[in-house]
Amino acid sequence: MAQIFHITLLVLISILPALFLLWFFEKQDKGEKEPRKLKNKIFLWGIITTIIAAGLEINLESIIPKGTPSWLYLFLIAFVVTAFIEEGLKFWVVKKQAWSHEKFNEIMDGITYAVIAGLGFAVLENLLYVLQEGMVTGIVRAVFAVPAHALFSGIMGYYIGKAKFEKTPWDTRSTLWKGFGIAVLYHGLYDFFLMSESWMWVLVIPLMIFMAMQLKYLINKARFEDKVQKSKPSVFDFKRGLKIVSATLFVVVGVLSLAGTILAVSEESSTYRTIDILYSAIFALILFAIAYFIIRKKGIAKK
Repeated sequence: MAQIFHITLLVLISILPALFLLWFFEKQDKGEKEPRKLKNKIFLWGIITTIIAAGLEINLESIIPKGTPSWLYLFLIAFVVTAFIEEGLKFWVVKKQAWSHEKFNEIMDGITYAVIAGLGFAVLENLLYVLQEGMVTGIVRAVFAVPAHALFSGIMGYYIGKAKFEKTPWDTRSTLWKGFGIAVLYHGLYDFFLMSESWMWVLVIPLMIFMAMQLKYLINKARFEDKVQKSKPSVFDFKRGLKIVSATLFVVVGVLSLAGTILAVSEESSTYRTIDILYSAIFALILFAIAYFIIRKKGIAKK
C-alpha cells in the first residue's frame, strides 16, 4: 500500500507542474480560444516526440568521436544532441499539426500551440526521470525543467505565429528559423550550465528569469498585434533585462554562500567555525547591496 502511495505521489509531482502551466498559458490567450481536440492532439504528439528524441539522442551521441575534448563534448551534447533535436521535434509538431489548421488565425496561437507541444514533451520526460530518481528530482524538475520547456517553446512559438502571417515566403522562412534558433540557443545554454557540474549551474536561474521576461513581452506583443490588447507593450529592453538578471545572480550567490556555510558548520568533521557564518553573512549582504544598486541605478526599481 505504501509503495502504491509513493508511486502515485511521484506520478502526481511529475504531471501537475505541466498541467498547471497548461492552464496558466491558456489564460494568457485573450483572443479566440483554440479547439480542445486540436490542443489534445498537439499535447499527445508532444508526448510521442519524447520517445523519438530519446532514440535520436542516443544514436547521435554515439557517433561523437572518443577523445573529444570535454568542453567540446559538453557543447555538442547540450546544443546539438539535446537542444537541436528536442526543439526541432516541438517545432515539427506545431508545423505538422497546427500550421495549416483554420483555427491557427492569430499570432498568439503560435505561442499556445508551441507551449502545449513543449509541455507534452516535458510530461513524459519528467515522469521517466522522477520515477527513476525520486521525489527530490521531482521537486527540482518542477521548478526548473518543466517551466524551462514551456519557456523555450513559448518564445519559439511567437515566431511561428508571426511567420504564419508574413507576406513573403522569404520572410516566413527567416522568421521561423529565427524562432527556432533562439529556442535552441536558450535550451543549449540551459543544458550546458547544468551539465557542466560546476558553479555555472547557478546561471540557470538568471537565464530562466530572462526568458520569462522575454516571453511575457512576446505574449503582450502578440496580443497587441492580434488586436485583442489595446495598449502597445513597452519595447523589451535587453539592457534592463541583463541588469535584473545580474542582480538576481548576486542574490542567488549570496544566499547559496550563506546556506552552504551554515551546512558546513553543522557537520561534525568540518573545519568551518561558527564565526565563518558571520563572515558569510557579511559577504551575502554585500552581494545583496550590489544587486540593489544595480537595479536602482537608472530607476528600474521604480518602473
